[in-house]
Amino acid sequence: MMPTNPLLAVYDRLLERDTLHIADYAQAIRDARKLLCEEFHANKDIRLLLADHAEFIDILLQHLWSLNGIPQYHRATLIAVGGYGRQELHPASDIDLLILLTETPGEECRERLSSFITLLWDVGLDVGHSVRTLDECLETAREDLTVITNLIESRYLSGNEKLFMRLHEAISTEHMWSSREFFQAKLEEQQKRYLKLGDTSHRVEPNLKEGRGGLRDIQTISWVTYREYGTLSLQELYENRLLEYDEFETLREGRLFLWRIRFALHELAKRKEDRLLFDYQRSLAHLFGYTDDTNNAAVEAFMQRYYRTITELERLSDMLMGIFRERILTQHPPLPEMLGEWYQKRGNLISVNSPDVFVLYPTALLEIFLLLQMTPGVTGLTPDTTRLIRHNLHRIDASFRQQARHRQLFIQILRQPKGITFVMRLMNRYGILAAYIPAFANIVGRMQYDLFHMYTVDEHTLFVLRNVRRYSTAVGAQELPLCAEVFKTLRDPELLYLAGLFHDIAKGRNGDHSELGASDAYDFCREHGLNLHDASLVSWLVRHHLLMSMTAQRKDISDPMVIQEFAGIVASQSRLDCLFLLTIADIRGTNPKLWNGWKQALLHELYHSSRRVLSNRTLLSRESTLLIEEKRNAVLEPLLLEGFSETECLALWNQFGADYHLQHSVESVLWHTRHILTEAALKPTLIHIRRTVSGSSNVLFVYSKDRDDLFSRVVSSLEQLNLNVVQARIVSTTEGFDLYTLHILGPDNQLIINDLDQQHIIDTLTENLEREKPYHPVHRKPRILCNFNVPTRISFSQQPEKNLTLLEINAGDMPGLLSRLGEAMDGLGIRVHNARINTLGEQAQDIFYVTTRDCEMIVDEEQQAQVRQTLEQALQVG
Repeated sequence: MMPTNPLLAVYDRLLERDTLHIADYAQAIRDARKLLCEEFHANKDIRLLLADHAEFIDILLQHLWSLNGIPQYHRATLIAVGGYGRQELHPASDIDLLILLTETPGEECRERLSSFITLLWDVGLDVGHSVRTLDECLETAREDLTVITNLIESRYLSGNEKLFMRLHEAISTEHMWSSREFFQAKLEEQQKRYLKLGDTSHRVEPNLKEGRGGLRDIQTISWVTYREYGTLSLQELYENRLLEYDEFETLREGRLFLWRIRFALHELAKRKEDRLLFDYQRSLAHLFGYTDDTNNAAVEAFMQRYYRTITELERLSDMLMGIFRERILTQHPPLPEMLGEWYQKRGNLISVNSPDVFVLYPTALLEIFLLLQMTPGVTGLTPDTTRLIRHNLHRIDASFRQQARHRQLFIQILRQPKGITFVMRLMNRYGILAAYIPAFANIVGRMQYDLFHMYTVDEHTLFVLRNVRRYSTAVGAQELPLCAEVFKTLRDPELLYLAGLFHDIAKGRNGDHSELGASDAYDFCREHGLNLHDASLVSWLVRHHLLMSMTAQRKDISDPMVIQEFAGIVASQSRLDCLFLLTIADIRGTNPKLWNGWKQALLHELYHSSRRVLSNRTLLSRESTLLIEEKRNAVLEPLLLEGFSETECLALWNQFGADYHLQHSVESVLWHTRHILTEAALKPTLIHIRRTVSGSSNVLFVYSKDRDDLFSRVVSSLEQLNLNVVQARIVSTTEGFDLYTLHILGPDNQLIINDLDQQHIIDTLTENLEREKPYHPVHRKPRILCNFNVPTRISFSQQPEKNLTLLEINAGDMPGLLSRLGEAMDGLGIRVHNARINTLGEQAQDIFYVTTRDCEMIVDEEQQAQVRQTLEQALQVG
């Protein structure tokens, strides 16, 4: 006996009224949805909830259809389509309707139909509708895949039922869209959908409907099943032996889980929403029973369950689409071609030659992936083989992992000239990596609740491997020529692959993931026959995989001391080469938006500077003296040819201090000198902009009389223009001027190329620097940043050899951050000499080299406490 639908009581109460108004219907819909949500929180079966909601809407629509007098037009039929037609109606889902007619409607009928649709909107239903004659409907269905798909799952509601039956007869596979044509079109549609979403469902804000393994994939399976077997039920897949019972249960339970998430999303968002945005992830985690909010543990645990569910559904979807491909598309199966004792090639796929291969020869669980790499023209495994792998994963146990042959096979896979990324992705998808490397199982589906890491840890790891492999391709050489050249010099590229595979393997475990991962990597390498030196290199790379990016982005790499310290840790050219390649692959695989020409230029500069130090053990003081001399001579040569005198150039440079030439490139010194000597006597403020030689950023040059609020005025102006400051070097002259050299990028970290845009920057800066009162930009905090509460941490350290205090500020990113800090430091009498601006997702990590106005270091603890308190207050402004 079917359970009673509690929503129908709402409809019954509605009909008890003597007279009904639009407001009464609207209230009934709100009451029904409120009751629906209460039933959801009482853990009622999600299938019944969706069906109950659809039934309530059915009865309401039938009532309104009748109320509007349309039944007298016997040529009209009201039909539910889409998700509503499937009776999968979530709280805020569209009500998709088809009004089917036998002939073009007359004026009175058109008016009644228009009145009916308007009424639906007035009572609060989000209706998507089309009005077509039967002939128009069939003509459109023949041409449009979306239309035929909607009609497949259509459901009669009211009106001329015979017309509905004629429609269903006319759209059968005998009359249009044969099973073969339909499947081929759906396959192409699916691939386009995957590519549109980046070909991965493991993003930090995934789409549970459209992504790989999502609800749309399950619906696609249902649609293909209907065209082939005449039913939309997934049960048919089991009954026709396309799925085994445990696979059917996995598919069914996965769909129920996604349905519950989607239902909750609609309730939280108060609208139709299929993306698991940061705005909702914490609430969803609590709703599904994850309540430990320590370090975002609840969110990350819930999302890991989601990603693992999606991965299981993706495996099943791939397998089923492969089975459909064999049954529906392959009319004349190719004769199998034997590949050794255990395998065979079927067309462009590889399979085992009997169901018990993995039982008799467990080694095949690894060997088959090596065979995929070595066999030309193959694109994957047959569906029955992937099923057998899934059923035999338990055979990869401690004993399996200890066998020398299996260890040799794994290393062989990494040593192949092609197919490494391809098979590693398959090995992860089919669970092989997690089974063979137990530590890897912990990072499968693991997300980090931040804006810095765009993908789950396992997906990120595979992207890093792909990026490393890309260095060896023609495309990679064109994108990153220096990386491609360095990669060619590697003695054993597989060592770099192993470092990429293990660099984040300890994420989510207690302790420093770099240290723990380094230990895991070393043990794995030694167990797999690598010598002590190679195992130590892989372990060192994992331990220090963040060193190069942190040095380049957070330290002043124009400082020879910084380069000397970094080179001292790296110690050898081979380590530097591998670390350079791993660092770039890691950044590009973390979040594509993080990589830009500026970061590339920083890493290139650090690589070249460190390479020189490693190859030339000159004393640091001597090295700096030689470098300054080289730069001065390189700048003087063109300036003398232009008519400037050596005396006036040296006099100007002496005003800037000894570190000026170390901190600025030859191009910047030439640029500064030429304009200052030519224009400074004529203008109170000099402002110019250019591109760096490498094209990594724009450089802004500001030369102005020193004033207390100059820094805050400059950064406020740039924030007003929505520009990103990535580095600021500030030199104070002995004559009371400040020279700013700021590396900037436009919105989305793009170069500012247009001359008019560059002139607008100059004009805006000039106006704001010359006005009496400074400009204070007003910003709205972006939606996504509101979901993160990053604590502010402020620390001080001293550089007595340079008479500078290093002020490091870690805080949540926010609009106007630099101007807030600048105004606060102006008020404290702090002079900024240099700045490194770095944003990692939702977190700003800015470093300022500062002194007091009297050029004294900030060493007094009470003074530091005052600075810390003032800056923290500045960052608390709404």
